Amino acid sequence: MSTPAPRIMPSVTESDPDDLAFQRYVLDLALQPIDRFDGFDRIEQIGGSALRYQLNFVGYALAMAQYTRTPAFTGYLAEAQRNAILKMCDKRVWGYWAAESLIGYARINTDPIRHANVMYSGYFGVMLGLYETLNADPTFDRPGSLKLTWGPRTTHDYDFARLSRAIRRNMLARKNCPQYACEPHLIYPICNVFAFNTLVMHDRLHGTELTGDLVDRVRHSYLHDGWRLRNGRFIPGRLGPSLTISKPVLGYDAGMVAWLNAMMPDLARDTWTTIRDRFVDYDGTNARLRGSARARVDLGNYNVVNGDGMTKVFVASAAAEMGDSDLAAALTRSLGESYRLVERDGARRFAGVSTVTNAHHALTRFLRPDGLRDLMLGAVPPQWRAGPVLADAAYPDVLVARAVTDGAGLELVLRPGRGTQRVRLAVHRLVPHRSYRVTGATEPTATADANGECVIEVDLGGRTDVHLTPA
Repeated sequence: MSTPAPRIMPSVTESDPDDLAFQRYVLDLALQPIDRFDGFDRIEQIGGSALRYQLNFVGYALAMAQYTRTPAFTGYLAEAQRNAILKMCDKRVWGYWAAESLIGYARINTDPIRHANVMYSGYFGVMLGLYETLNADPTFDRPGSLKLTWGPRTTHDYDFARLSRAIRRNMLARKNCPQYACEPHLIYPICNVFAFNTLVMHDRLHGTELTGDLVDRVRHSYLHDGWRLRNGRFIPGRLGPSLTISKPVLGYDAGMVAWLNAMMPDLARDTWTTIRDRFVDYDGTNARLRGSARARVDLGNYNVVNGDGMTKVFVASAAAEMGDSDLAAALTRSLGESYRLVERDGARRFAGVSTVTNAHHALTRFLRPDGLRDLMLGAVPPQWRAGPVLADAAYPDVLVARAVTDGAGLELVLRPGRGTQRVRLAVHRLVPHRSYRVTGATEPTATADANGECVIEVDLGGRTDVHLTPA
């Protein structure tokens, strides 16, 4: 397998106040105590409303915000991603698998990763890969760092490598089909896209060779085993490798576009062309999806009355990834025509749509053309890895709209999240003992300590630019 080359220098833009308000919604979900799930939908844990999918898209949205807006900011943004990962280890998230394994496979198995269950392991692995790509943090590479505790005597210890090896074993288990099951015996291509994206990221980050020819084998299966139709649309699922259980679904096809773009960009582009030509009306200002909105369901809360919000968000994310940014924005705006905006303590969401759809909407707002592709392929410039970072800022007092480094200096755009006040910012990865010129802070200079760190103070009352440059 040859891995496509990512772009050299990704662009970094500034979040506007609306972006920051929607980001606060997912931040608030993730930054609450690890054992709490306030604000999450709690319906059931097998289908689309499950906690795991809500956590997945919270993590993906935060990672994309960091990548396209604030790559030189760790602080509470990285903490929120870590929290989402640790919440995935809560038994309330994965404990469903014991019953599914017993009923579907006649196996007594409390481990949700070892056998089948790509709907947990594949999506979880992408969270780990995106987080480590952006933050160069080895926390989840340590053995036992992902501890799944079933009871006093039963714990399943995992880490990024062990989870990735389990994905590989499952994808190789069936000679006639490189994809493995979600619910017992049910195979869904979208889940397996997350599985091989996990392997690709682990190989890139750690120099392993877990992916092997699996991407090529999955591609061959798409084209020759009937998973992908001639018009580019996908069979959403099958019982085993051959018994089709559903005809193509618009939102599903759009999800395949966005997440397949990293490793099979040509297939993603062809599928997107079909979606754009056959299912979207766009006059340059307004966009709508063809067909009846009442025929679509928000699988995150099973809304069948006005459930097309999820489909709109999936299509908008595909449009953003494929470079149709104006169409993506128009579809996102159209959500306001059907759903009421709710704001609480500065955090904004759409009422009536599920938590997973709201989180996916946040991801869509932060996407840019080839954003998922570039991030999964590791298009992170060396300047970002070595230059100064904003390592600590109080949340929600400080909302970071932009943070980027050229390898020597640091550029920040900040907004207040809780009124005018003087705030302290911790900057790390400076040159030890070097002096820096500072604009936008209370003092015009700052000197790094022996660890390459300093603290500056800023009077934050509105949009504020802060620059640190070597003196």
